[in-house]
Amino acid sequence: MALLKEKKPHLTIDIKGKICPYTLIETRDSLKGLVKGQVLEVHCDYEPAARSTIPNFCQKKGYPIEILQEGPNLWRVLIEKAD
Repeated sequence: MALLKEKKPHLTIDIKGKICPYTLIETRDSLKGLVKGQVLEVHCDYEPAARSTIPNFCQKKGYPIEILQEGPNLWRVLIEKAD
């Protein structure tokens, strides 16, 4: 199985500057527009969203997720739509 970072994202969103619950709402709403197997790339600068809120949501939904730290306060979160 290919790593998510090796797949081309179907959609990229930038939620930098936003905090919960807005980070999760925007991520969830963006995933709704994707079909199974497509990848959402999320650019985030809010650690609780990158490290817990979004991963917990993905775990509940069964969505594969990869979290890549791109800088001191910058994450790239890759989520594959699974349903």
